[in-house]
Amino acid sequence: MYCKNCGRQLKEGTRFCDRCGQSVRKNNQNSQTTKRKEIEELKAERLNRKRRLQEKEAKQVRNKKRRKSKGSVMIFIIVALLIAIVSVIIGYNMMAPNDNGLGTAPTSTNSPASATNMPTDTANNVSSTSSPSNSASKNGYSKMTISGVTCVYPSTFNSNPTTGNQKLNLTDALGGATMTVSQEGKSGAPSDLMRDYARQTGGEVSYSRAGDDWYAVTVTTDDTVYHRKCVLKNGIAVYYDFSYSSMTSTAQKYTEYIDYMDSNFK
Repeated sequence: MYCKNCGRQLKEGTRFCDRCGQSVRKNNQNSQTTKRKEIEELKAERLNRKRRLQEKEAKQVRNKKRRKSKGSVMIFIIVALLIAIVSVIIGYNMMAPNDNGLGTAPTSTNSPASATNMPTDTANNVSSTSSPSNSASKNGYSKMTISGVTCVYPSTFNSNPTTGNQKLNLTDALGGATMTVSQEGKSGAPSDLMRDYARQTGGEVSYSRAGDDWYAVTVTTDDTVYHRKCVLKNGIAVYYDFSYSSMTSTAQKYTEYIDYMDSNFK
């Protein structure tokens, strides 16, 4: 046994240290107090360690929930953006003025190539009858309006620079046909204007029709077919000219185009 105060070795049964006079019982009491204190500190340390572990786990759970919440928000934002983009694309396509894609214009019984009502004016091959009337789909055609006159034309034709009174200049890369839409100031009877056009072309009239404010005429020169449809409004003549080779493999298609465009050029 040793003195807890000065460290001197004590004899068995000694009640006081013979060096410093410290009570041996007090030393024992101090030793027990120290042990209890150490035990309490160990318990407190274990509790603190357990509490820190619980706090760490709770923090990890909160972080996981926060990350999951952020991920959900990002997914929602991405989906919303995709919906907005698709809506814009759909809206743009719905507002597009042209009907793209090649369609086949229905054949009319009054088409220039198959007209059975030939001109009644034998001197000039001119007649004044009503305009052909067709009920047809607009697939394969685009549309434009000039001075209140509506003109449809094949969507597949290529656009070229215009000159003079031209408002539209088109060519067909497949069959070689050309089409122009023009506007100019002009007055007079439609039948007289039709005769002037036929004389200027210098060919054989195969089809001619005229009304109160319009005329349509087809003239063939050698192997080339020329067709014009004209509408007159308030001293303004709006017309389209369509020409093609009668030898081309697409000649029948062109007669269908002319028939459809005549019915919708008004």
